[in-house]
Amino acid sequence: MQRKRTDYWREEVITLACQIGRNLFDSPRQIRGRPIPSLLELPDGARIAIIKPCCLGDVVLSTPLIRAINEARPDFQLDFVVSAWAKPVLEHNPRLRNLIDTGFEGSSFSLRQYLNLIQQLRSRKYQAALVLDRSPLLALLPWLAGIPLRAGLDSRGRGFALNLRAKLEANDPLQHEAEIYLGVARVAGIPTPNAQAEFYPGEASKSSFRRKAAELGLDLGQPLVVIHPGGGHNPDTVVLSKRWPAPNFGEIAQRLAQSKVQVVFIGASSDRELAERALKVAGSSPRLINAVEKFNLAESGALFEQAGLFVGNDTGLMHLAVACDTPTVAIFGPSSPVAYGPFTAQGRAVSPLKQFVPEGLPLNEYQALSVAEGGIAGVTINQVWEAIQLFLPVKSRPQSSCSGS
Repeated sequence: MQRKRTDYWREEVITLACQIGRNLFDSPRQIRGRPIPSLLELPDGARIAIIKPCCLGDVVLSTPLIRAINEARPDFQLDFVVSAWAKPVLEHNPRLRNLIDTGFEGSSFSLRQYLNLIQQLRSRKYQAALVLDRSPLLALLPWLAGIPLRAGLDSRGRGFALNLRAKLEANDPLQHEAEIYLGVARVAGIPTPNAQAEFYPGEASKSSFRRKAAELGLDLGQPLVVIHPGGGHNPDTVVLSKRWPAPNFGEIAQRLAQSKVQVVFIGASSDRELAERALKVAGSSPRLINAVEKFNLAESGALFEQAGLFVGNDTGLMHLAVACDTPTVAIFGPSSPVAYGPFTAQGRAVSPLKQFVPEGLPLNEYQALSVAEGGIAGVTINQVWEAIQLFLPVKSRPQSSCSGS
């Protein structure tokens, strides 16, 4: 109880300090009566920094904003400030000029790392920055780096150092995270008509994927489904409650194999045991392939280009599949399908709740309802299979590519 009280007062102090800071930042401009320009008013070739250090899924969800800015002003020189952990999501994105390494792995950083990043941004002389993070320290970063036009998220008033603010309040209706990021583009004057996530694997990764696929016995000319039974691991957090039980994935894989499609299990080393448990339930079939630890992130994107369906939890790889225009069935428990569901018309989110969650339901209330319904374990195999049937028969995509590539 004492810890909760301490956390409460800590949050209140931060919010109060940010509100005081807002007045200090806004008063000089208001006294001078100077209007704030939009991004569209910047000169040709302006240098823009987009700041979103972590994590994989969130960085994928920032790509619709990248696309919107590039389509509105293709002359802009766009750089993306990102952690080493999430950098592979953007490495081959042709809409970006440079990827700026934050110097830290996730969203947490030391004072030295923060100061180094300030200096790095200052040396590049950006004319504008967009901050896609709720951290007041990251919102302060562009001001300390001397960047004149600063747009970003203003969550609970913590975007005090920004001069173009996309306001987010605790009682606001829940929105999809990608739409929240696009709100930053809109407040900066950028239209967002073709909002779509994108991923570019790169030709070298496509080539290495094809070689590995042949070694695994994958027939890329035949329909295939990708299953990712793991996830929940990020540099700052481990949320194993986001994992649907592995045996359930095995049951789904068995049904898919009986439908005469190839089923490929993927994941990191932390997902190996889950895949093995699922495959044990699925039984023996040449159509069931264990590719855990076989593909890196870019090669996984090349796999998604070929896949007719992705089935998995709320993970970065799920969002990557969506960015590759792969039909997607995503399973949710503690996280909200309204905020983090597949950002595509070709996606379906399955949650433990017996009825659709209203978009206006606050996240903490959704999480409480999810727990009451048994969390992600409350999602039944039949629920997931019903969602999958919307995409059956699974189609072969031998000539497909990730969005925009």
